[in-house]
Amino acid sequence: MKLTIFALIVFLLILVLTSASVLKVGIKRELEGNITAIFSESKNGVLRLNLEFFNTGSIAYKARARLDVLNSSEVIFTGWSKEETVMPGEAKNFEVFYYSEKTENLTSRIRVYYANEIMEKWLNFSLENKKTPENVFQVKNFRVYDDYIRFEVKSSKPLTVIIIPRNYMPGWIFEQKKVELEANKNKEVVIPFNSQVWFSHDILLEIVSEDGSYYYSNSFYLEKEQGLMKYIHFLTDKISVALNL
Repeated sequence: MKLTIFALIVFLLILVLTSASVLKVGIKRELEGNITAIFSESKNGVLRLNLEFFNTGSIAYKARARLDVLNSSEVIFTGWSKEETVMPGEAKNFEVFYYSEKTENLTSRIRVYYANEIMEKWLNFSLENKKTPENVFQVKNFRVYDDYIRFEVKSSKPLTVIIIPRNYMPGWIFEQKKVELEANKNKEVVIPFNSQVWFSHDILLEIVSEDGSYYYSNSFYLEKEQGLMKYIHFLTDKISVALNL
């Protein structure tokens, strides 16, 4: 009887181990993804692209969208979305914006970068802008740190705005950002960037309301904070935001 029980236990252990081994071998590591939908809308020079990207594989990864706007064969603008983690079987939405003061017929190249892979789509669009926007913004305390820029924005009106970095070094990544502004109150904005190899140079910052009625642009020099002033500026900037100076 004891021998029979012992043999049964051994058999069950072998069965469990074999099943676990088969299950482990049966899981395939697939790195896949797909752009499942692209929506576009434009108003008063503001183009908004919203795309849905679906992780169709079995591996989690980080992804972000890139918009290149072309005039004929020349790339005249590159914009980047926020980076997101996309789990297997999960879909994420990515927004990218473009603004022009002119009426244009252009071509866009839309790419999603995921785990060092690239998925690409093309889209033609028309952008009409017949409205002269008003500037209601103030920007101050622009700082550059190791992997992000920060500054403060104040608007005389409560607005939802898009902040669009432009004219930065080719090959760099500067995220765009959508921000809610209260009237006459400082808002701290932090925008991550990836510089690859660092070069100091001018970039253009655009701030535009969602409907294109309000617009601001200005150039800023990218030079990293260093030494004691780095910490002094960090402290005084926090006080400026807290006290709305």
